[in-house]
Amino acid sequence: MSIRPCSRTACPEEAVATLTYVYADSMAVLGPLSLTQEPHAYDLCARHAERTSAPQGWHVFRHKVMGNAFGDGDLPRRHPSPH
Repeated sequence: MSIRPCSRTACPEEAVATLTYVYADSMAVLGPLSLTQEPHAYDLCARHAERTSAPQGWHVFRHKVMGNAFGDGDLPRRHPSPH
C-alpha cells in the first residue's frame, strides 16, 4: 500500500485515519486508514484525526483498533521516573 498524505490543506504528514460522513444520521465516522482512497472520504494524519470535531447536532463515531485509534506510534511516550 502506498503512503497517502493527509487531506488537510498544506499538511505534509502521512494519513493514518479515514473520515467519512453519514449525512442521514448526522454522524462523522473516523476509523483506520481505508485500504484504498475513496472519493467521498478524507484521509487524515494522527494530529488532524485527534482534533476532528463534528458540527453542532452531529456526533463523531471513532473506531478504535487494539485500544488505540491510530496505531501504537501515536501513544504517548512514557518517560522513566527520575527516582
